[in-house]
Amino acid sequence: MKLAYPCRIKLKNDAYRICFRDFKELRAESRSYEEALETAEEVLNNLLEIMLEEDEEPCSPSLPKTDEVLIPVRAEISGRIS
Repeated sequence: MKLAYPCRIKLKNDAYRICFRDFKELRAESRSYEEALETAEEVLNNLLEIMLEEDEEPCSPSLPKTDEVLIPVRAEISGRIS
């Protein structure tokens, strides 16, 4: 099973706001929903890469809620998460 984290993407004031319940500090905005999905994947994977480089163990993904989408973790990163 592919590793993925739940993310909420919500339109507010002409911007799609991105937030991860498992990483409360991780937030971003995009102009379109499609761009928001790409941005979410990029910022999630960047954070996980930094955490692993600093020997921090990322938490396990929460189960997604109905208003969340799953954002995949790149294979080269998910293989390093236990």
